[in-house]
Amino acid sequence: MKKIALVIILLLIVVTFSGCGSTDNNEGLNSDFDYSSEYSCSYNTYNCSDFATHKEAQRVYEACGGVNNDVHRLDRDKDGSACETLP
Repeated sequence: MKKIALVIILLLIVVTFSGCGSTDNNEGLNSDFDYSSEYSCSYNTYNCSDFATHKEAQRVYEACGGVNNDVHRLDRDKDGSACETLP
């Protein structure tokens, strides 16, 4: 009985820290875009046309440093919002 309780507790810990059941809202994100890998932030790799939504572009923009390092030039008017013309 103690072993079963221990297994259940361990499973709960794993689920809690693995992100399973996460409430992060990824609506509007392109499922083909690999967010799990590290973004290329050292040189101009991405263009607004590489993203389906503003939210996708904003995620990469912020991950790469935002206004302080807009290497991809996703924020042309430098207002902190990437690819504003995307839906």
